[in-house]
Amino acid sequence: MPTATEPAFLEGRRQQASQLAATLSLPAKTDEAWRRTSLEGLDVDAYKPGTLKVTLKGDVPEGVIFTDILTAASSNPDLVAKYLGTQFDMGQNKLTAAQAAHLNGGLFLYVPRNVVVTEPLQVLYEGAEGEAQYLHTVVVAEENSQVTILERYEGTGEYLSVAVVEVLPQANAKVRYGYLQNHAEDAWAFLVRRGLTGRDSTLEWVGGEFGGGLVRSELVNNVAGVGSESTIKVVYGATANQHIDLVASEVHTGDNSRSDILGRGVLSGRAHTVFRGNGQIKYHARNCSTYQRQQALVLSPACRADAIPALIIDENEVAGAGHAATVGKLDEEQLFYLMARGLSRKQAINMLVMAFLSPVLDQIPVEELRTEMTSLMGEKVNG
Repeated sequence: MPTATEPAFLEGRRQQASQLAATLSLPAKTDEAWRRTSLEGLDVDAYKPGTLKVTLKGDVPEGVIFTDILTAASSNPDLVAKYLGTQFDMGQNKLTAAQAAHLNGGLFLYVPRNVVVTEPLQVLYEGAEGEAQYLHTVVVAEENSQVTILERYEGTGEYLSVAVVEVLPQANAKVRYGYLQNHAEDAWAFLVRRGLTGRDSTLEWVGGEFGGGLVRSELVNNVAGVGSESTIKVVYGATANQHIDLVASEVHTGDNSRSDILGRGVLSGRAHTVFRGNGQIKYHARNCSTYQRQQALVLSPACRADAIPALIIDENEVAGAGHAATVGKLDEEQLFYLMARGLSRKQAINMLVMAFLSPVLDQIPVEELRTEMTSLMGEKVNG
């Protein structure tokens, strides 16, 4: 959403994106990456971008920029222009072009060299009936800096949310990016996240996917820095007629880099989830390691979980690589054992579900996020 004080670079970017949006279409099921997700019934133009409700929370040291993306573009145009959109092509489809053309919210977080932000910084986006959220978050952590950022997505009614996130830890920096997606049950939500690691940096992604009617959540890291590390931990819960399509990809282009993907989800009702994990080691990225584990627990015969792991290794000198994926049901013998000791079936199911998720939940570094995910999963299971 343009403002009166918008800088020239952003105005030009909007114009370019508007021209692209007029020529592009929505992703189709003929595209392999979208084969299991249909956007039939989505009319992008029916949702109107306006002034969004965005809440920022957290204290920062001097020199840190922590503000909404439009304010940052006006107050620090050269800095925002340097990083905005560098990791993501807005011309991929009608959704991504519309996001750049109608940008009306998001976050810019810039942490200078050698600065450690000790407390997690937080952002809340709230969607409303008939609204279009076009969000963009940029996180830049300069050399030897550290920061933790948590983004939450909530709302009421039917609306459209398209969010792009770019996270760039530079040499020896550490960024923890956490998100909790709990959109309204009728929302269309499309989340695109990109990471680029610097030398010896660490990038930790921690996510929870629980809301929305149809959700496509894509996370792709370029593990480019020599000696850098990237991890992805995702917990997801779906019920009723929810459709959640998750992509988690680690692409190694830097020597001696490491990555790990860990995802666990629980389904009930008629929900359908897709989890596509990808570990890729490019040619000339020597002595890298990439691992992934994805597991889904189905609580209803009517739900469906698709697990699609992949490894693409183009280099001979590999430190390690592996993947595993399973989809299963609760063990009736375990349920009987717990119920024989006084638990109701509902209590027994809840206990087994939480035990199944604990390997992921226990690794979530921010207690507040871990507690919220546990609570939401309990609502999904008991609902």
